[in-house]
Amino acid sequence: MVLLKLTCPPERHKAVVAVSLSTSSPTCSLGAAEGSNPPFRIVLTLRLENSTQAGRPVTICTQGTVFAPAYEGAGLDTLALGTVGPLISNSDPQKKISLGHFKVHHARAARLPSANLKERDWLDFLTIPADGAVQVRHDLPISRMFRYEDSLTKDGLKAGDTYHFSISSGYFGTSWWCWGDLEGDLRHKKLSAWQEGINFEKAEKPTPAQIEKEGWVLGANPAELAFEDRIGSADFQFVD
Repeated sequence: MVLLKLTCPPERHKAVVAVSLSTSSPTCSLGAAEGSNPPFRIVLTLRLENSTQAGRPVTICTQGTVFAPAYEGAGLDTLALGTVGPLISNSDPQKKISLGHFKVHHARAARLPSANLKERDWLDFLTIPADGAVQVRHDLPISRMFRYEDSLTKDGLKAGDTYHFSISSGYFGTSWWCWGDLEGDLRHKKLSAWQEGINFEKAEKPTPAQIEKEGWVLGANPAELAFEDRIGSADFQFVD
């Protein structure tokens, strides 16, 4: 799912999520044993900046984004959805390693999903702290690196080769967010499918009485949470 990007003037931004792309190590071993620990990883670091509510964390829905969990053992992982562009050789841009670019189509639900997003088991959420940062890591051992690549193999690489990659813009952002911490003030709250700015599902907005009595939290306008890529691309080198 490619995100529908909504924009607004910078002065309306409630906060900025600064994202840095890196790898767990500057080198990736071609001879690393399968299952070696720790594996080579893609790392995304998220940090809040320019918040209009200092001291308050932000929680985002990560479905369909590069920030979604790896879903290990569940078939296609997050990287296979095209969330990160191909690994591109620094010396020969024609040499690329595709990590996958699959489109997943979900069957229409037999009944309307719960208005409480926490009860939708296909959704995941991530809290970005008010101070400090949170990291999302995607494992990328050599076996995974070439899983969906058709033309290039591990044998086509040599020690000293350097590659770079970047985040795909269509998977950079969020479709739903709110103020608060999943493990703190949101722990016993219900996350409403209704949100400011856009209402894809035509979800019913909880009344003030329902918000107070039932503990609903409304979604904020996705356009008012800006995501900024602070790195652009990350580099690494293959070693023996």
